[in-house]
Parts: sequence; structure tokens; C-alpha cells
Amino acid sequence: MAALTFAVDRLAAATVLTCHGALVAASAMQLETALSQLLLRPQPRIVIDLAKVTAIDCTGVMMLRVTAGIALEQGGSLVLALPTPQVVHTLREGGTLSTIETYRSLESALAADPQGLITDADVAAQSTGTQWPMNADRRRSA
Repeated sequence: MAALTFAVDRLAAATVLTCHGALVAASAMQLETALSQLLLRPQPRIVIDLAKVTAIDCTGVMMLRVTAGIALEQGGSLVLALPTPQVVHTLREGGTLSTIETYRSLESALAADPQGLITDADVAAQSTGTQWPMNADRRRSA
């Protein structure tokens, strides 16, 4: 099983779930358990801190999308903060960067500051002329 740990901080503005490790198929049950507990509150406002997430796959992305939908149905929200370039790449490829608000900092996520949002255009501009770390690894091993 992939190593994944969480820390939960209940703040006035939101509940922050800080993830450490890989959000992948092997850790999906751990993620589901943590998120389902956060959804028990009325009108849940959840910020997921991704700064220490080493990898994310389609299962992790799907779990985030489903949870964001459930939070919205309950009158709340789920947003993402501080994703690494590798995580941003996967979110963008999965179409999630445009469906779940993703912020550059925890402070902007807590304040819902639109100036702090990461957009598809930001990612495209940033990736021009640079390699994403995961793509660079693939080229070396080919």
C-alpha cells in the first residue's frame, strides 16, 4: 500500500486536510476515509493542502472530483492549495484544474482570493520551454 498520511486542522474559515505522500490507487481507501469524515459537517468547507503530495494518479484525481461534488451538493466546497508542478500537471491533464479551484497558497485558498488561483493558462505559460519533472524522467529512461 502506498504511504499516505493526513493532518487535519479545523480553522474558522475551513477545515484544512494536509496530505503527505502519494494520492494513488493504493491509498484511495485512506483518502476516502479522511474525506468522508470531513463531509459529515454541515456545509463543509474543505481545503486540501497538496504541498507534500509526491504523486497523484487518476484514482486520486477522481476521489477529489467526487468529494468536491458532494461538498457542493451539501452547500459547501472543496478547494486545493499548494500543488507541486507534477500534481498540477496531472490535475490539468485530468481536466480537474478547471473544475476544482486550485490555489497557489494556503492563505489564498482560505480567503477564496481569485488572484491566487492557478489556471490552465498559467500552467501552459509556465510549461513553455521547461520540462515537467515527470516528463524529464521518462525521457532519460527511454
